[in-house]
Amino acid sequence: MRIIASLAVVVGLALCGSPAGAQEEARRVAAGDYVEVDEQGVPNSTLAVKVHEVTPNILEARGANGWVVYASYDAAQKEYRGFFEWQKFGPYRSPAGKWADLYQIRLSRQDGGQFRIDGKSKDNEFVIRAAPKP
Repeated sequence: MRIIASLAVVVGLALCGSPAGAQEEARRVAAGDYVEVDEQGVPNSTLAVKVHEVTPNILEARGANGWVVYASYDAAQKEYRGFFEWQKFGPYRSPAGKWADLYQIRLSRQDGGQFRIDGKSKDNEFVIRAAPKP
């Protein structure tokens, strides 16, 4: 009987969500509208960011100034990993014509629902911070 009761508790936690599952969910970035912020958290309303959940583990993020990110969730590291690139054509292009740079990125959720993208290419590095749109 004890084994059956213990199994029922384990199955119940799996179905209802365990504390570990809640912590995991807290590290994920929610789909929605964001705005880029500076180091002090001051928003720049002209730099909107749209996050779209492609699948439960893959995100697409697009900046109003022409960049795009595709990233998948790495549960072991509690962050997303993927790639960032600037559009080559159109009204929005990369600063200083660096459209050819493909960046490897780490995207992580911060306090208050914000997220941070750290990117690195062969020649460049960047940080983008974003907060939920007010």
